[in-house]
Amino acid sequence: MKKLLLMTSLLLLLSACASPYPLGMDETQWNALTVEERQALLLKQQQYREEQRLVQMKADAEARKLRIQQEMVESRRLEKLYNHPQDGNVIMVNLLGGEYRHGKRSKRLMEATYQVARGETKQIELILEDTKKHYTSTETAYLSYDVNGNGVYLSLDNPGYNSSKRIALLRDGHWPCGSNYTKNLHGSYEKLIGVKVFVKESGSRCRRNHQPYRRY
Repeated sequence: MKKLLLMTSLLLLLSACASPYPLGMDETQWNALTVEERQALLLKQQQYREEQRLVQMKADAEARKLRIQQEMVESRRLEKLYNHPQDGNVIMVNLLGGEYRHGKRSKRLMEATYQVARGETKQIELILEDTKKHYTSTETAYLSYDVNGNGVYLSLDNPGYNSSKRIALLRDGHWPCGSNYTKNLHGSYEKLIGVKVFVKESGSRCRRNHQPYRRY
């Protein structure tokens, strides 16, 4: 009986995944037990696994609930910004042309317009034209507008996994009226060459008298 209690006390400390015997026991320990002790330990292990499964299910449910709540809060925040764009909280990003390369393949980046709110990372689709075969396709990209409002970033990879390869469009003091940029992005297999971008604050009032946009 003492031997059984000793083995049971290991329940919270040992794992069975590293041993074919219950509770992480080795062959010598297992062979030293009686049939009744083995059956009791197998039952304890089964109960423990069930308890752990229920604990994990509860933790997963709580995490899922928290994630949904956070997503709802973020959705309401973004909806408020998009409904009332002001003070640079929403940025219009116009792609005005350029070249997309994947290996030896080259396609024309077609004109498109997007919006992104402060603190948001948005998945977008770049529209590409194969000028030789005369058809269009899309390529997934990501627009991010940092929370302090100082930069918009265009990435071909999800910035959550790879944030080093991106086009940076930094605030230059002219976004209320708009700024032009020409940028390149060199990835391992994909490239954006000579991408022309126009950035402007949505809902802003330009106070300069038709002065030329700044170019980079």
